[in-house]
Amino acid sequence: MDPEMRDKNINAIEAIGYYTLKQFAYPFAYRDGYNTPDYDGLEFDFVVKRYYQDKNLRINLLHAIEDIEVSMNSLISHVLGNKYGAFGYLDFSNWADNRISKYSLEERQFYFKKSLLRQAYNSNILDLDYRENLNADKFPTVWLMTNLLTFETTSTLIRLMSPDNVKYFTDYFDCTCDELISWLECLNFVRNICCHNSNLLDITLSTDAMAPKDYQEFLWFKNINGDISYTNKIALVIVIVVHMMYAINPKYRFDNIKRSFTSITRDIDGSIEKLGFKNMDAFYDIFRK
Repeated sequence: MDPEMRDKNINAIEAIGYYTLKQFAYPFAYRDGYNTPDYDGLEFDFVVKRYYQDKNLRINLLHAIEDIEVSMNSLISHVLGNKYGAFGYLDFSNWADNRISKYSLEERQFYFKKSLLRQAYNSNILDLDYRENLNADKFPTVWLMTNLLTFETTSTLIRLMSPDNVKYFTDYFDCTCDELISWLECLNFVRNICCHNSNLLDITLSTDAMAPKDYQEFLWFKNINGDISYTNKIALVIVIVVHMMYAINPKYRFDNIKRSFTSITRDIDGSIEKLGFKNMDAFYDIFRK
């Protein structure tokens, strides 16, 4: 190998990390009868390029997911604040589904409040220093509370809500409660991947995310005796993000995400199908709805 190229490759390994790069090589490895990966013929430059393509996608996708997270928390504060007042959210029996057992609800309430106090104590939100924004036990108003939520906690609160309260969210996103919960859990999973520098392009979702009905026609699927199963690849994440973002902001621009996929699919024939889309035309049609 050319010494200059060798030094370049070593620098890439030092900058990115051997095992991080290996994540992006593994999907292209040949496996023998013992399922041992063989990377023969896979070019190192291709793996490095795919890492940076994935990085760009993660950055752009995380931006949209964070917008969804902020919007969800704003909706929670609107629903709970308007109906139950500044501190009514602290009593889960006010707004939760009455089919949940009293013991289970009290347990969830206890751990939620314990975590909330810790997050408020460690927060740098200046408004938490003002007494009028806290109750006697130093819990923040619902409008400040939602600024302290993690995506996982947001999903949990939606899951606990009564049907009347959940209806506000399902009407907003034009979906069922089960669909909404599955989307939030999926996006929380993907958000963690984006934040921890993991391989997003070749993801196989372990969550049971449901494909938005108005985008199913663009996804790869298999039909076994009339039982249709849609992809659990990155395409499913994209259509969930697009569906939710268009509900929040119909003028949202997905140009960076589209460019990321165009760059990715330019290098590998048929890669758009491997990523879970029906074809390249279907991919672009997603953003025209």
